[in-house]
Formats: sequence, structure tokens, C-alpha cells
Amino acid sequence: MPKGRTHTKTEEAHIARNREGGGPSISWKRAAMATRCVASPPLLSASSAAAARAQPTPSGVAPRRFRTRLLVATGGEQQLITAQEPAQEPDYGVVSLHHVGILCENLERSMAFYKDLLGLKVNCARPTDKLPYRGAWLWVGSEMIHLMELPNPDPLTGRPEHGGRDRHTCIAIKDVLKLKEIFDKAGISYTLSKSGRPAIFARDPDGNALEFTQV
Repeated sequence: MPKGRTHTKTEEAHIARNREGGGPSISWKRAAMATRCVASPPLLSASSAAAARAQPTPSGVAPRRFRTRLLVATGGEQQLITAQEPAQEPDYGVVSLHHVGILCENLERSMAFYKDLLGLKVNCARPTDKLPYRGAWLWVGSEMIHLMELPNPDPLTGRPEHGGRDRHTCIAIKDVLKLKEIFDKAGISYTLSKSGRPAIFARDPDGNALEFTQV
């Protein structure tokens, strides 16, 4: 044994057994080496992992997950770290946000707010007579708001004063100051963005929070 090297617990156990029983079937050095070989996990080098990832995947077969093991020295000890690559996410063709459904108690009152005050145009191509409740579709750019005259399960009182701290629908506009003038003239309560960016928050007649952000 090299000078200055101490025995491991496995080696000490084999030495003691050798002294008491007249010697084991194999030497303590061979036993210790066999123990280390069994205990050591198989390692996959970074180059091997990269080569495995480069292999083509047959059509119709889900991509495999490759597991890479690294031995990292920390404070004189070796720690096994296992890193697993994420599986490929399914691609089902997300295009855009199509519409947002907003509940209202009275359709005419909501139309006065969204159509007359905010100036949103009605999408007459969407059916309004095929559903068991009254409603209307309003254009917001290339997307829509669907007003639905249904009971609102959300409480109308006790909600945050600032709509940015509540669930809300955000509409992109060109000029926040002009909309602020419209709200002031109509007596609509609002709050400005707490971060200082050009955005204004208000609520419709049913308490639904709306954000208007300048782009």
C-alpha cells in the first residue's frame, strides 16, 4: 500500500476477515476494486450525448429523452448530477387569441359602453341567435370581444380599485391621453399604470376590469 494511504471501511473489513478466518477467497484489494466497479454508475460523456441526439428519429416515433450523468467534484467529494433534456413540445398550430368572453347583466347597457363610448364595431357575421342567451360580437383589431348576457358569478363589490390587480382584458391603443379625455368627459373612473408606462385601467358597467395600453 502506498505510504500515507489509509484503508477504506471495505478494505478494513476484508483485512479483519483474513486475520480471523485464514483468508478470504479473494484478496481485500480485489474485493475493494470489485465493490468500486459495481457501485460506480455508468457515465455518458458530453460528446456521446451530442452524438446520440444527432441520430435521426424515425417518422411517427416520439423523440426519446436522453439522460446525462456527470460527476462533479464538490469539497473533495464526488456528487452525481443527472440532467434530463425536455421532450419536444407538441406543435398543434397556435395562431392568435380569437376572442375574449365578457359577462354582462344588460346587453344594451354594455353596448352603450363598448360600442358607443369606446367605438368598437359590431361583427355582424357572427351569429347571435343560435345561443340560448343574448350577446354581441365586437371587433378589437383582428380579434373580438363576445358580450354574453348571463349571470355573473363574480362579486361586484370588494374588488381591487386598480384593475391591474384584478383579472382583466388588455386592449392595445394608440393614444392613452385621448382615451383619458373620453373617460373624464363620460365620468368613467380609472387608474393609471403603477409602473409609469402609458396605460389606463377602467371597469365596464358590470365591473369587468379593462386595461388600455399604448403601443
